[in-house]
Amino acid sequence: MSNRRAEKDLLRDSIESRAQELGFDAISFIPAERLPTERAYQEWLREGRHGEMDYLERYQDLRVDPGMMEPGTKSVIVLLTNYRQPLDLLEGGLRIARYAHGDDYHKELWGRMRELAAFVHAESGADVATRPAVDSAPLLERDLARSAGLGWVGKNAMIIRQGLGSFTFISEILVDLDLGEEVEEAPDRCGSCSRCLNACPTGAIVAPRIIDARRCISYLTIELRGPIPRRLRPLIGDHLFGCDICQDVCPWNSEEVLSDDPTHQTRSVYRKLSPIDLLSFDHDRYVEVFRKSSMKRAKLRGLKRNAAVVVGNSGDSSQVERLLEYFSIEQEPLVRGHIVWAIGRLGSEEQIERLEGLGVNEAEPFVVDELKQVRLEMV
Repeated sequence: MSNRRAEKDLLRDSIESRAQELGFDAISFIPAERLPTERAYQEWLREGRHGEMDYLERYQDLRVDPGMMEPGTKSVIVLLTNYRQPLDLLEGGLRIARYAHGDDYHKELWGRMRELAAFVHAESGADVATRPAVDSAPLLERDLARSAGLGWVGKNAMIIRQGLGSFTFISEILVDLDLGEEVEEAPDRCGSCSRCLNACPTGAIVAPRIIDARRCISYLTIELRGPIPRRLRPLIGDHLFGCDICQDVCPWNSEEVLSDDPTHQTRSVYRKLSPIDLLSFDHDRYVEVFRKSSMKRAKLRGLKRNAAVVVGNSGDSSQVERLLEYFSIEQEPLVRGHIVWAIGRLGSEEQIERLEGLGVNEAEPFVVDELKQVRLEMV
């Protein structure tokens, strides 16, 4: 082995050790080369499966070629971080995707990657330009993780790592230093299993490894800014924010490898809340509860919209009186319209007549249409 190769291996070993100290669970180093998935990604976009996430159409060259992201980039350090928590359904009735139970992972991982980048500077003795990224740059992170040998892409389109599962954050540091090497990709261990495809309530996994975001509960409850399509609302079930179903049924997640990282633990305030309580939130309460949380991605109006759908799916008619109260005071048309839908699902004829009385002067077309639909369904 040449001295240069030995020095490179020692540097990688020291970076890996420091990454573990910082809380990363897996690491790999690859050359900053163009990914082979460009055509598949473009086809997915052409089919419109990204829904309203127009940002995915931008910077396509950068997404498939990490070397173009930062001038001089030679290598990519790819990292996985376990975030798994025991349950997504909390005591008060909120069902939240596990990645959002704790503090905003973007900020937490960014800070750790900055520390790791500083370590690379110091350890290499070179003036190394670095750029950390986690959901913050136009990179196909899943494909980078696969190319780095950190796992295979399961039929649910998630990276699965044997012994760790799929409840992981993917992050990267782009480095102007030759650290990468060709690695063997992890073998696909899904076999003939189709549990994730069969379990998806909305049929969002249209084929192995192909997700139609327009039907995905995570997209509908987080990324979608307008009304959730009526035909899909019953299929949302009790999912307030995101969805873990396709991960929960995966055999590779059957052994619970839970995260003990304090920043990923479930916030106690979430445990006490119910969906109907969330409908009472004003902006100040929203800021107080969801400060430094990934759940702010959906914004207050989105969370209240989702809460109305969850209550409507609960089958609990005792909630209707509070729904009527919230309809009368809610300022956001998006939320009012979904409250109407929930009352239509749960309310008695007398309660629906009261709803119509409250909405007699309604001027917002979306809410008016929801009121009309409730009456049509009563006929």
